[in-house]
Amino acid sequence: MKILHRIFPFLLLVYHLVFAWIGFRYILTNGGDAQRYWFLKQDLSNSAWTDFLKPGTDVIKFLTFPLVKFFHLPFWSGFLIFSLISFAGVLILYRTLMRIAGSNVKLQVLAMVLMLLPNLHFWTSLIGKEALILIPLTVFCAELSGKRYFSILLLMSVLAVAVIRPHVAFVLALTYVLGLLLTYPLSLKRKAMVLGGLAVLTGLFTWLLNSLQDFSGGFQRVLQKYEAHIRHFKTTDGYVPLDAYPLPAKLFTFYFRPQPLERSGLFYHVVSTENLLLLLIAGFTLWYGLRYFAELRSRLLFVFPLLFMTALGLMYVYAYANYGIIMRTRVMAMPFFAALLVEVFGVAVNEAGASKRGPRQ
Repeated sequence: MKILHRIFPFLLLVYHLVFAWIGFRYILTNGGDAQRYWFLKQDLSNSAWTDFLKPGTDVIKFLTFPLVKFFHLPFWSGFLIFSLISFAGVLILYRTLMRIAGSNVKLQVLAMVLMLLPNLHFWTSLIGKEALILIPLTVFCAELSGKRYFSILLLMSVLAVAVIRPHVAFVLALTYVLGLLLTYPLSLKRKAMVLGGLAVLTGLFTWLLNSLQDFSGGFQRVLQKYEAHIRHFKTTDGYVPLDAYPLPAKLFTFYFRPQPLERSGLFYHVVSTENLLLLLIAGFTLWYGLRYFAELRSRLLFVFPLLFMTALGLMYVYAYANYGIIMRTRVMAMPFFAALLVEVFGVAVNEAGASKRGPRQ
């Protein structure tokens, strides 16, 4: 096992880079946002680098613009570069899971299995937001597992997420504060500071969102955007009728579908196999979570992932009625989902060991 520990990060790098090639071939065949981010068939003669110094999608273009215009790098190199960038997040997540697993070999194996699930590697190997946002999300997760609940690094990771996806940063901050209030003993002064910080961040996120999209119609405008998404996805091959499902089925679909035999094709076979494995692991996690809830309910690494995953799902299930988009979006929850699974199994292992040892004399 010691040898595997030493070589696994290297194997993980090779494994991750394989998906850069897979992603490149996939985009060449099926098309995708990566082509737009690499300015394929676009005239950049009248564009300046500073044109893309804005939050949201332009963050990606700000990074790719000099690579395309000044260095004339080929399209395939973008996948290699973004894969290397996202591997930093992959490595942070691996080390975080191993820290949670501790010295227990079974938990370490579980962490390694979770790190080899292909969906995370595929989407973060493409030229796009997932490759970049993985790093601050995994940094946030690492700070959480290290119980550095108020660190500068944690705050910076939230701000980094906000630059890429302000609405996700809002959900991240909101559920984190709620998780703290539910699990961490805070003085009245500290609670006021935390809530004040959330208010400031909410103002920042609102400003960023308004700078990216028009929300002048208020909530009605949001509903119109959701309906427009549904109409568009009904025309795609990956359409799934989320709009017709009750809420529990929406969330189940978001995190665990498609399952085997639901769809044909190599992509769906791979994805459905991963989803089945995740569903089985999550089933055991649910059992242990209920059994050891008294111990888990005071752990932020248990409460926060549940809150974040629920809120993230609620934000997207009313609009993203397409399996491909669902699988891509779900990448943002994976660091916390994986940490939750290892955390719950860790408590189960510890409690089982304690019961075998019997009461102390």
